[in-house]
Amino acid sequence: MSARTMPAIALALALAAACDDSPVAPADRPPPDPVEGLTAEESVALFRGITRLSFADADALHPGSLVIECPKGGQMELIETIEEFQADAGSPEMDVAFTILPTQCQLRSEGNLFTVDGDPSLRVDMHLETGTLGFRKVVYITGTITGDLNWQLHLRSGACPVAGTLDAWASVVPDYDSHGSGYFTGSVCGHEVKIDTSELLQPPPFPS
Repeated sequence: MSARTMPAIALALALAAACDDSPVAPADRPPPDPVEGLTAEESVALFRGITRLSFADADALHPGSLVIECPKGGQMELIETIEEFQADAGSPEMDVAFTILPTQCQLRSEGNLFTVDGDPSLRVDMHLETGTLGFRKVVYITGTITGDLNWQLHLRSGACPVAGTLDAWASVVPDYDSHGSGYFTGSVCGHEVKIDTSELLQPPPFPS
C-alpha cells in the first residue's frame, strides 16, 4: 500500500466509526424552579400599598360604595358600613366595616410595582371609641383585617392571604408631629409580621 493511500483509508475508517457511534442525547434540563411567593419585605410593601391607598382620603370613613382610581391603572372599590352609638358611659363609639376590592389595581410601594386583584377581597372591621392620652383627645381603634388578594410582581404571581389584628390610636385634633400610632400584627402572604400603621392614621370623623 502506497503512502499516498494511507490518509484516504484513515479518513474512511474515521467516518465509519463516527457513523457507527450512536449520538448521545443531551442531559434532560432540570425543571424550572417553582414560582416563588413574595418575600417578607415584599409582603409588607403590598400590605402597606393597598391599605395606604384605602386610607388615602383624609376623611377615610365614607359609608356606602366608593371607587378609587389606582395610581398606575385599574381601580379599587371600597364598600363601607358605619354604626354610631353611645357607650354606657355616654361617650360616642363607632363600628366600621369596609371591604377593599381591587380590580387590576396597579400601585407602587417601596420600589415594587404590584398589580392586585381581590380574591375575593380584604375586609376591615374596626371599633372606635374616644378617650384621652395625656392632655389630648384621641380615638382608640381596635379591629381585624382579613381576606385574600391575588398579586403580580414582575414575572411572579400568586395569592396572598391576610389575617391579623389592628391596635392603634389617632389624635382627634390634627397634630402633624404625632397624629397617631398603631400596629397590624398577624400574617401577610404567609409571613408573620408586625407592621407600623402610624402613617395610615388621620384624625377620623367622630360624633362630638
